[in-house]
Amino acid sequence: MAFNSEYLPVELNGVSYAVDTSAYRRSTIPVARQQRDNSREPGENTLDTTGAWVRSQTDWSYGAGQLYVDNEDSDRRRFFSSDGIDIWTKGEITLLPTTEDAAAAETFGTEDLIVKRFVQGSSNTEYIYVASSASVFYSSTNGNSWATFSVTNNITSLTCDGESVYIGRETTNAPQKATLGTSTATAYGTETPDLLGVVAGRMIGAQNNSIYELNAAGAKASSSLDYSLPFTSSTWVALTAAANGIYAAANTDNTGSIYYIGVNNTDGTLRTPTIAVSLPRNETINDIVSYAGLVGIATSKGFRLGLINQQSSGITVGPVIDTGGAAFALEAEGQYMWWGCDNAQTYRADLALFTETLVPAYASDLKMSGTIAIGDKVTSIVRTNNSKLFIAINKSSGASKLFRESLTGEKVETGSLIAGECTWSTVVPKLLRSGTIDLDRSQYERAKTAYRTATGYVASTPYTLGAPTAEAAGKIRLKAVNSSNTAAYIPSSTGSLDTGEPTTFVFPSDELTAISYDLTIELDRSSTNNAVSPICHDWQLTAVAVPKRIDEIILPIVLRQEIKTARGSGKNQRLDAKATFDSLRADMDSGLSMTYKEGDRTDTVTIERLEMQSERLSDDGGWWEGTLLVRLLTVPG
Repeated sequence: MAFNSEYLPVELNGVSYAVDTSAYRRSTIPVARQQRDNSREPGENTLDTTGAWVRSQTDWSYGAGQLYVDNEDSDRRRFFSSDGIDIWTKGEITLLPTTEDAAAAETFGTEDLIVKRFVQGSSNTEYIYVASSASVFYSSTNGNSWATFSVTNNITSLTCDGESVYIGRETTNAPQKATLGTSTATAYGTETPDLLGVVAGRMIGAQNNSIYELNAAGAKASSSLDYSLPFTSSTWVALTAAANGIYAAANTDNTGSIYYIGVNNTDGTLRTPTIAVSLPRNETINDIVSYAGLVGIATSKGFRLGLINQQSSGITVGPVIDTGGAAFALEAEGQYMWWGCDNAQTYRADLALFTETLVPAYASDLKMSGTIAIGDKVTSIVRTNNSKLFIAINKSSGASKLFRESLTGEKVETGSLIAGECTWSTVVPKLLRSGTIDLDRSQYERAKTAYRTATGYVASTPYTLGAPTAEAAGKIRLKAVNSSNTAAYIPSSTGSLDTGEPTTFVFPSDELTAISYDLTIELDRSSTNNAVSPICHDWQLTAVAVPKRIDEIILPIVLRQEIKTARGSGKNQRLDAKATFDSLRADMDSGLSMTYKEGDRTDTVTIERLEMQSERLSDDGGWWEGTLLVRLLTVPG
């Protein structure tokens, strides 16, 4: 039987073969396979992966702390970190309010500021009180004006019963008190507590390892709480009231514990403190606050959230949220809790959303204006009736500062949100094709004019559809950083997008592919109105996988008792067809890669399949003659 064969320079594993050129095939295996989306609603998995792979994000409300955008266990409602970005409205991000010096004309010392919010019961007047060294500052105008007075000795605590402010002083000095909104302080008892607090309608004082209840005259309440921790080196540091009693925090041997102080049902006196929870060794407590059945704990390691057991009064604490250092101050209101930490950072937690047990959704909150240095720390946070934050900063050098959330709604100049690292769930290199990022339509949509009367549309009476804008509400950009730490922007590093038209990222010609891309959204406020910020609703990226391609080679080896040894007409050479088959079968079974040569090209291949297409039985009856189809797959280099 005639066949088109040539003794080509085809060599597999060092052996040359004759091939049927008419049956030879070589093709590239497709990168993407067909996939099926089994979700109830169509999503990204519905899209054809033979085109671009899509990644997107439309919600950030589950907060920070997630490194990867699209790992198998990632939550597309989270991100890595943010700075100056308000994430607290579901489905959008925008710029946070800026802060301003709330007491620029006042002179503070270098010690930690103590800041408290008090409301006078009889007049419902709200006051902000600040203690610095031996001076007390107070304001009933949200910090627009301040009154001040001094006491002897440095102030260690401030508390209030709704009518009077009580001032704890250092070392062996008894507290003083002053009527809210007045500047005259008088003595309050003879005890000398450093820590003083009105909690659960009771006055609690503590000094070093001792804690006790005080009566209206400032003396120890008879037959009530008067307890000392066993070690004189112990120190009580914080008090808070809960629905089931009082909780007090103390540090002993560089380890913090929270104690529960219950109430005797018979006579209303306070019981001896019992441990509700102890932190891991070498983690101390700076502040605690009880709120809605939870306990916020500011520690030397960061922020923790605890859950109060209403039956046992014990506390179960969650893992520490490490935001780069210790946490010092706490505040809670509505569904939120704030904590302040090193580097003048404040964070907010949403107590209605949890990413794991006792880990709430959280993100960076207000950033301080002016120059902030490493070592600056937030020592007090209070939230006022008009939902504005006051934040005290102990500067690493110089006097402490008191900042206030902008009363006029002014936004920070710029903010950024790091969405995280996007891998498209594979380590295969990707070519980033394009991206889109969308503003709120009301911020860029131009006026649409129609004309109508009661009976129809005419050309005389205009009205406007939508919310037209004369100019873009600030700027918005999407930044992608590749594995070589090269950044590309859409539309540009200084430009702004105001529509969702796809825009191509431009990288250097030698950095066109990367295994992953770090994604950041950048917002700039309006250049004409400081209170206007762009609102971002979503971003989307498209990428194409560019793996090392695999070729499929169908090699038709001619198995004859005699084959020609040269192109065209040449000498015949006898061939043991069965031995050839057995050798190739053994090579396939081994799974080992081998060298394959055809013409001037050399590849590393594996044998994936053998298919014998027989034409006749050999003359000796030992094996078939015909064509052996050998399926080879190249091994990427």
